[in-house]
Amino acid sequence: MKFFFINLFFSLFISNAYAQNNFETQATEITEEMTEVLSLNEELKANVYKIQLQRFQEVASIREEYKDDPQTRKAELKKVFNRLFGKLTKALGKDNMQQWGDYKREIGRE
Repeated sequence: MKFFFINLFFSLFISNAYAQNNFETQATEITEEMTEVLSLNEELKANVYKIQLQRFQEVASIREEYKDDPQTRKAELKKVFNRLFGKLTKALGKDNMQQWGDYKREIGRE
């Protein structure tokens, strides 16, 4: 029985660590892409990374919390997107956000 609980503990710890690492990877990838497209300096790059990481964490939390309620989940995810847009606009400025939107439309990701 003791062995079971030890395995359970390590399984939960590893899955949590993996999920955190996955959020960091996703945030890094999008930050690198934005840095390349918008020619961001290191300070802006760090700010974008923090914003993106927080977004991925919030989205995961919402998906878990509202997994059985798709309408609420959709509404909450929309709020996250709106906050993301506001935070990025504040950090990068309207011109950079316009450029980022143009880039996403150009590559067909919007």
